[in-house]
Amino acid sequence: MGSSCYFCGERERVSYFNYYCADCAMLRRLLMSYSPKKCCEILKKTCLRDDKQIEYKITQEIKKIVHKEIETKNNDDSHIEPPKTRSKKKDYN
Repeated sequence: MGSSCYFCGERERVSYFNYYCADCAMLRRLLMSYSPKKCCEILKKTCLRDDKQIEYKITQEIKKIVHKEIETKNNDDSHIEPPKTRSKKKDYN
C-alpha cells in the first residue's frame, strides 16, 4: 500500500519517490507555469461565489425553468383553434 499525497492527503502518490497524486502534481505544474497569485485569481473568479452572486444565479435558473414551462404550455395550446369572429362588413362608399 502506497503513501498518501502530501497535498490532498486523500489519494495515493504516483510512486514512492513522488510527493503528490496525479491531480495534485498537475496543479503543482500549473502553479509553477503561471504564478500562484494568477492561479488564485482565476480560481476565485471562477469557483468562489458570494451571497449576491449565488442569489443571482438561482434567480436566472428559475427564470429559465419558468420560460421553458411557458413555451411548453404555448406549444400544447397550439392545437386549439382560435374562436371565429364575425367578419366586418366592408364599407363601399
